[in-house]
Amino acid sequence: MPEEARLYKGLRDGCLGTDVSMHERFRLAHAGGFEGIELTLPAEGRYSLQAAPAERAELKQLADDGMPILCMNAGVPWQHSPSALDSEARRVGQELVRKSIDLAADLDVDTLLYIPGSVTADASFSSVWDAARSATETLLPQAEAAGVTLAVENVWNALILSPRDMIEFVDGFRSPFVRVYFDVGNVMQFGFPHHWIQALGSERIARVHVKDFNVRPGGWLGFTQLLHGDVDWAQTMQSLKNVGYTGWVTPEVSPSRVSSDAWITELSAAMDTILALYDA
Repeated sequence: MPEEARLYKGLRDGCLGTDVSMHERFRLAHAGGFEGIELTLPAEGRYSLQAAPAERAELKQLADDGMPILCMNAGVPWQHSPSALDSEARRVGQELVRKSIDLAADLDVDTLLYIPGSVTADASFSSVWDAARSATETLLPQAEAAGVTLAVENVWNALILSPRDMIEFVDGFRSPFVRVYFDVGNVMQFGFPHHWIQALGSERIARVHVKDFNVRPGGWLGFTQLLHGDVDWAQTMQSLKNVGYTGWVTPEVSPSRVSSDAWITELSAAMDTILALYDA
């Protein structure tokens, strides 16, 4: 993992689509001049959260060859929430997070993207908030023992809607192993990235996702490619610098229809433009 205090250009494998092999993901990350890769692993199958020893060794070798794994997903939260109100669903969700922690420790990955719960029409805010806190308290001892940070992302889960919500949730555990995975684009529909950054501070932010967003039309249709939306990148990057954030900045955008090599070149160039604003 990085030792120099600066920004590092990461690549989330989801930007490449679902048809790209594991080896190709790492090759493209190298080709684009990225410095690390974030893996999104399924619950089962090849290169999953239940990876066999040979697959773990293969992933470790790919990382050791110069493309460290900067983060992985904690469980498969949208399908199996660790705070599901149904006891069996909750057990499955938490077991997958435990497998993620175990795999991360094996691969020298120090951070997991963590979504503690989601409010739905049938699961009230208060019940999910309490269940998410309880689930995190249950999982945290294993994460602490493994030296793996659970980085809570501000996603559209109707649970953490403001920086104040995030601070209350994260700080409540009084542990350096519960921090924030701050997503720039996810706040655009109902806030401003620089406000979140200023409130959270570098001590809470473990990782940063960048995506762009058009406030109009908004909704899911609002997400767009980097530099094509309404994010004020200059202000966002200067806010990260002002609070002293250093570390990984990683795009989370939809794949392109162009060839993988052309797409990685385009994505890398957009990232370079954004990262350059940090020192502008």
